[in-house]
Amino acid sequence: MRKIFLVGAVALLSLAWAQLPLQVEFPTGSSLQLSSREVVFDLSKSGFPPRDLPAYYYPVKPEEGLSLRLFSNLTGGWALAASLEPLADRNGNWLPPDRVEVRLDGGPWLPLSTAVVLMVGSGPTSGYQEHAIEFRLQVKGDELPGSYQGVLVFSLSRL
Repeated sequence: MRKIFLVGAVALLSLAWAQLPLQVEFPTGSSLQLSSREVVFDLSKSGFPPRDLPAYYYPVKPEEGLSLRLFSNLTGGWALAASLEPLADRNGNWLPPDRVEVRLDGGPWLPLSTAVVLMVGSGPTSGYQEHAIEFRLQVKGDELPGSYQGVLVFSLSRL
């Protein structure tokens, strides 16, 4: 009997474990990914000058529009916005940003300006959301010849 007790006591003493705390920290994260690096309207390839005004032209690059992937783990409300400053050429001529229009997922066309809200949401996105973004250029007939350039900015921010 003494042997069994001693073996049992040794077996209990040979069991050991340790504990250590485990901590996981997720930083606040947002991400926007675009399928193309530029949007190009080349009216020389699109039947310029138009028969009627105003006329609308679509980009030659990308032809199918942009794909935007959006991720956010923000708590509370957030907004996806687009902005465009006036487009300028080398001679100092410019086009107002509202000549370029944008639409998200086949919705209404919105003229661009310094800040156009394309979508609002609340809470985390549960992974990446994919959205289609299309552009068109409104021509009114008062545009001077030139190669106009500008920067289109998409932003995801907390409300």
